[in-house]
Amino acid sequence: MGAKTMNELTKDIKFNVDFKPSEITIQNEEQLNKLVAATVEHYSSLVFTDENIPEAKEAKTKLNGISKLLDDQRKEVKKSYSEPLKAFETKINALRDQIKGVSDNINVGISDYEEKQKELREEKLIETLSEMAPNYGIDIAAVEIKTTWLNKGSFTAKGELTKKVLEEIAGIMTLIAKENQRIKDDKAIIFNYAKAVGLDADGWSSWIDKGHTSAEVMKQIDQAVKDKKAREEQKRIAEEQRIAQEEADRKAKEEYDQEMRKLRERTVDDKVIDTETGEIIQEDTELTRQEIEDTQTYTLKVTGTHEQLSALNKFMGNEGIKVEVI
Repeated sequence: MGAKTMNELTKDIKFNVDFKPSEITIQNEEQLNKLVAATVEHYSSLVFTDENIPEAKEAKTKLNGISKLLDDQRKEVKKSYSEPLKAFETKINALRDQIKGVSDNINVGISDYEEKQKELREEKLIETLSEMAPNYGIDIAAVEIKTTWLNKGSFTAKGELTKKVLEEIAGIMTLIAKENQRIKDDKAIIFNYAKAVGLDADGWSSWIDKGHTSAEVMKQIDQAVKDKKAREEQKRIAEEQRIAQEEADRKAKEEYDQEMRKLRERTVDDKVIDTETGEIIQEDTELTRQEIEDTQTYTLKVTGTHEQLSALNKFMGNEGIKVEVI
């Protein structure tokens, strides 16, 4: 069947259902209504006693029978009406399912066609981008493809991108080219600046690739130089302090050794004797015999710090007091 014939069929189709509702009547309906009304009125206000309980039970049995009869009649009528409806629904559903099956197949075909057309548009878009990118000195990978560029409305009837889309792409590529040049220039600035102050030029220039501006990086470089100088000054001060401490320790050791030598020496018969080795160090020509005779000897135990003992020993040496190690 041709497309034109199918369109005419779907346009002109008319569908109606011939349905003639039947009338449902209840025989003796008036008598039934009177019976129900009288029963409701009688038993609604009835006070049950020993005398009327048998009558009430008998009436309940009869009323339940009538109620069941009414319900059975309702079910029978409903069944008679439902069977034609079910048969009708079965026919209609079968026809509907056939139509839906064809419609679904058409929908799949349309989707496949549209997907194929989208792929062709994408191929054309990539081809166009590849042709334009070298003119701006950029890599096509830097261009983020917008989903709207793949819409059917972004292409002409001949399958070419519209002028509006081409202008939009050109504008984006211009911005990318300018940004690439800025990054290149900023990296050169930072490289030379870092190199001039003695820092790692390649390492600092790589900050530009991470999205930082040259002004931000130069500020960080200045701080790094300041920190470096501070560390070097601290290192210099620490070295001077170390040298001074070593000199102080050396002098203190010399004084200590000198004082210990004095403590080990004593004078015997005008001779200075090393009390540990017994060696005669020098003749004592300063003491007179009278001074020797007037000399008194005391045994003392002296306790103090190294500095205090050194000062005491120096004082005794200056006063000519001889010290022996006992």
